[in-house]
Amino acid sequence: MAEPYDVGDVLPVDSVPAGTNLMVGGPPLTGKVDLALSLVEDGCLCDEGALVVSTRDSADRLLSRSTPLNAAVSEGRAGVVDCVTRERGEDVRDSQWVRYASSPGDVTDIGIRTAGVFSALAERDVERVRSGLVSIPTMLMYAEPRRVFRFLHVYTGRIQSGGMFGVAVTELGDKEAFKKFAPLFDGMVQTRTNEADERELRVVGVESSPTEWVSY
Repeated sequence: MAEPYDVGDVLPVDSVPAGTNLMVGGPPLTGKVDLALSLVEDGCLCDEGALVVSTRDSADRLLSRSTPLNAAVSEGRAGVVDCVTRERGEDVRDSQWVRYASSPGDVTDIGIRTAGVFSALAERDVERVRSGLVSIPTMLMYAEPRRVFRFLHVYTGRIQSGGMFGVAVTELGDKEAFKKFAPLFDGMVQTRTNEADERELRVVGVESSPTEWVSY
């Protein structure tokens, strides 16, 4: 049985089982994207592999602000699927570890490039991989919910069957979308701001009961 993934430096639980998919959700401006990225970066710092599907930042910007991910890409154990740069009309070519989808809504193209990075990681015998998807609401701005659902069904299934660890960001305000996509995930990291305007999180679904809210 595969070893669980250590998440104790970021979340108020020590670890999650291999094959786990977590949804990171909360109101706007509660740091969901940074939180999801930090869960992936934690693995990069422990010599694990990574894949980030970036629907908001270009690969260049993402790698410039994430030293752990940048280092892992340079070492050939991490990849980025950039869904932004071609949408802006820039002429770019795929490399082994940075691949460019046409837009955040072209779920077929994203799926092909995501599968390509997963295959490249497997060829390098990178067995432990953390994958971050940023973010579901951005994809829904460009594509119909049923198409996004089909993509996520395949994406989360690959995480589960491959013994990886996946996180995806969503907004909790869209209750209809949440009800549609939540069944694809094993648990959730909820975020909020308290009365002092401090960010807090809790984990639901990983243990028998939700954790306490903690600052982050």
